[in-house]
Amino acid sequence: MNVKRLLTGLFVIIILAGGGFWAYRQFLAPEPESEDLATDVNTASVDTGVAVVSAEGQIVPLRDAALAFQAPGQVAEILVEEGAQVAAGDPLVRLDASDQEIGLQQAMAGLTQAEANLETARAGLLQTETAVSASQIGVSAAEVNLALIQSAATAEQIAISEAGIDAAAAGISQAAGSRDVTLEGAATAQIRAAEAQLRAAQAALKPVQDAYGQVLAAEIEGETLEVVQIQYNAAVAQVTAAQAALDELNAGATEAERRAAAGGVGAATAQRDAAQAQLDLLLAGAKPEQIAVAEAGVEQAKAAVTEAELALAGAATAVTQAEAGIVQAETAVAIAQEALDRMTLTAPFAGTIGDIAVELGELVAPGLPAVTLADFSGWQIKTTDLTELDVVAVELGLPVEMSVDALPGETLRGTVTDIASTASLVRGDVTYVITIDLEDYPDLALRWGMTVFVNVDVSK
Repeated sequence: MNVKRLLTGLFVIIILAGGGFWAYRQFLAPEPESEDLATDVNTASVDTGVAVVSAEGQIVPLRDAALAFQAPGQVAEILVEEGAQVAAGDPLVRLDASDQEIGLQQAMAGLTQAEANLETARAGLLQTETAVSASQIGVSAAEVNLALIQSAATAEQIAISEAGIDAAAAGISQAAGSRDVTLEGAATAQIRAAEAQLRAAQAALKPVQDAYGQVLAAEIEGETLEVVQIQYNAAVAQVTAAQAALDELNAGATEAERRAAAGGVGAATAQRDAAQAQLDLLLAGAKPEQIAVAEAGVEQAKAAVTEAELALAGAATAVTQAEAGIVQAETAVAIAQEALDRMTLTAPFAGTIGDIAVELGELVAPGLPAVTLADFSGWQIKTTDLTELDVVAVELGLPVEMSVDALPGETLRGTVTDIASTASLVRGDVTYVITIDLEDYPDLALRWGMTVFVNVDVSK
């Protein structure tokens, strides 16, 4: 029992100690001091006890580049000369790009075909969408037809059908009357009216005809003759028309008119019979075989919808595939264009052509310098032997004085603008390159690569 109590007491002590340590860390322990790890080494320097740091360097242009082709080929054109001024993007040297041009043409043809395929696929999709809509309408129509066949005739339907029979019977009477009039010929009153119109037209012609004869006899010409002649021609036309109307009435109906009149009666009779048959069917109700046919029509319409929807899914897949084909074709065009572009060396920035290392017809390998380009709008100095022992005293913005081997007695001035972050091993020494922007000296014959002795004032 004593052992059990001892273990229990130890357990309580451990818990209390752990809780106290946690409370101390949370509320009583001091905060650790933060350290600034983002020190800019280019703006920090060490006092090494010297006032001037010296080194040797070379004059370089503000920018320079040894341009090389990314692909092998034969030099077809050299578009610039050494010393020429060029702008950014200007072509400098071209390799033979016949294969690349053919490849681009083939890729563009593939893109054209892919675009045509997409248009065809979209047209097919539109067609199948229309087919789906039409088939759905067909289902609705078939279901309505089945419902009508299964439903009993209403009083309104019967009344409408009977009214149709009455209207058709009236049509028979009207057609028979028209037939009788046609077969019997024109009435006496119509003939008398036509004769009166003919006499009136002849009477109106007489004075116009006399006036026309007088004008002709007097040999009168010009506007008067034209007016009288127009009046005469109009009067003659009226007489001719009145005579033709009278002749038609006297002649009676033609054979064609007789057949048409008889046919009108037959058509009206057939319409009456059809209306009667429709009423009889309506009163008799739908037969089982009619319902079965209508139900089969509904099933066929639904099957047409299913088939149209399957076709729609296939058409949508075809559009997706065609769109993917467009992406592939555009990628192929971009790759072919890039391959063609690589056959032309262009200037990455504005500057002066320093050296052309290739000749027409020469086979060049990728990565080997073909053209040297430099920006001579200003000069910089890059050190060549500044050791690790001296670089720690240098920081950006320090003033620099320099002398040039080729220009004795001249003192040049500048400012430190860059300190290399990585080192180089030169004759066993760890060195760092610092860059110095040179002030403008337009009257001095400075040249790329001249040796310069640099004195950086680190005294502050």
